Amino acid sequence: MRERWLRDALELAGLPLPGTFPRAIVADAQKILPVSFVCLDEVRPHSIRAYLSRRGWKSIPVKGNDDRDMHGCIVPMRGTAFLFYSRSDPVEEQRFTCAHELAHFVLDHLTPRRRALRFFGESILPVLDNQERPTQEQLLTSALDGVPVKDQSHLMERDDTGAIDTGDVFRAEQRADRLAFEWLAPESVASPFMKQGTHEEQAARLQRSFGLPLRKAEAYARVLRRRAGAPRFSLASVLGERSPS
Repeated sequence: MRERWLRDALELAGLPLPGTFPRAIVADAQKILPVSFVCLDEVRPHSIRAYLSRRGWKSIPVKGNDDRDMHGCIVPMRGTAFLFYSRSDPVEEQRFTCAHELAHFVLDHLTPRRRALRFFGESILPVLDNQERPTQEQLLTSALDGVPVKDQSHLMERDDTGAIDTGDVFRAEQRADRLAFEWLAPESVASPFMKQGTHEEQAARLQRSFGLPLRKAEAYARVLRRRAGAPRFSLASVLGERSPS
């Protein structure tokens, strides 16, 4: 594992290596991280809003086309999050969705929040929690030094067809997939599965052993094959730019 951002995310999350596979990611995460996993009959913006409203969170914005059905969604708030996934999906899909949304929580909510707290101190909390507006000095610092002063929201931006239409969202989705893979099928454990057999057989072994959806097992197999053949100190690996699919 060469990417610095991935090592940092794993350290921040603090999830230990599982004793058995497929991993019970929901149970493992809820023991350590301030998240609540919610299984809904359908994961759509209107059903998420309804769930939050019933629990008194009427002011939490949930953007998106109400008719768009999703595998999962994250709604973070003040260092915690609701992570939604679909009851209608197969178990393997649910497992990966939960890991993927948890990865968004760590990468796109906890990580920038920690950076802001380290830079500004506790005084930035009301701004991060949307209770105060950032000062001009804080906004300038954010722009110049890349220190976030806004609480991160779920990345649901899509075009009218439901496809990703911005580079930032695409990159966030790639990284969330890569971190999810590392939790569900750690590279150190999964790499030996790539030493023999055809590409299809390798993906099938990952699918069976780690409980991954086939399309995700195929994507992860490509990642592991590329990494096995990559130079140890390639520029792309140092910058963490390798695509997970």
